[in-house]
Amino acid sequence: MAFAREDVNFENIKRAADVEMLVKNMVQTNNMIAHLKDEQFEMRNEIKRRDETISKLEDDIRLLKKEKRWNMLWQNSLEDDINHIQIVLLVAGVINILFTYFMSR
Repeated sequence: MAFAREDVNFENIKRAADVEMLVKNMVQTNNMIAHLKDEQFEMRNEIKRRDETISKLEDDIRLLKKEKRWNMLWQNSLEDDINHIQIVLLVAGVINILFTYFMSR
């Protein structure tokens, strides 16, 4: 009754409360959007860091493969040299044995 005497309009109060609620919701939505944008930015940075790490690892793998090929070539060359030296030593040993045999006679 007191409200009626003071000409309080409940519709206006309800509209003001609705507007206030909408404003609060909009602020919360904007805050959530800002938070999600920050998370998206962080995720993009993380993806970039991972891509850089993957690229570096791929480069390392390529270098290791090159080094492995070089080592294989080097090893093959050394094995060939060892085989040649063994043949030379065998021939020298046979000559030494023959020389010793004929000198002892």
